[in-house]
Amino acid sequence: MKKSFFLVEDHSLMRQGIMTYLSKNADLKCAGVAGSAQEFFLAMSQCGMDGVPNVLITDLNIDGSMTSGIQLIQSCRRKYPELKIVVYSMYAAASVVSTTMNAGADAYVSKLSSEEELDTALKHVFDGGQYIDSAISGKLVDYERSLSLFTQREKKILNLVLMGKQNAEISEELEINKRSVENHISHIYDKTGFSSREDLIAHYGYK
Repeated sequence: MKKSFFLVEDHSLMRQGIMTYLSKNADLKCAGVAGSAQEFFLAMSQCGMDGVPNVLITDLNIDGSMTSGIQLIQSCRRKYPELKIVVYSMYAAASVVSTTMNAGADAYVSKLSSEEELDTALKHVFDGGQYIDSAISGKLVDYERSLSLFTQREKKILNLVLMGKQNAEISEELEINKRSVENHISHIYDKTGFSSREDLIAHYGYK
């Protein structure tokens, strides 16, 4: 029996291209498509647990934000722990990849890479492994090494800063007071030698 995939992608031409490529080159059956997280979970609720596909291939910037993509991954990991998750995104920054993999993705592939990179990622996850796009993996190693500078709280706050969150939003999301957020950001500045959000985003952000 062919393995199946479900595709979440909000651009119709990209959606059609991915479906066509995988059907012809990866010997996979398309179990469904959706343009949003809401559509995906509706489709999953209708198919029942026996109808859950083998792999979810999803863009990261869905429903208008990258945060929605991260939340989709986290929700899938809780609801469908056996589901393989492959992210196929325009974002290629190591900070984005790190956040995505920590959220529960099994593989990350840049849309700037060749289609064969997506095929390779699928083969790895079906074999029970993880995969990072070969064009990104080196940058990810360097980024993960730099994270050793920070406490767990500082890592979370840095990621939220890189996602464009303001102090009040970070305070609400982490359920800590705004003064604590400001203090942690100050420590991040001290450890990196940077003095502004713009500097942090330029160095660690979504380039």
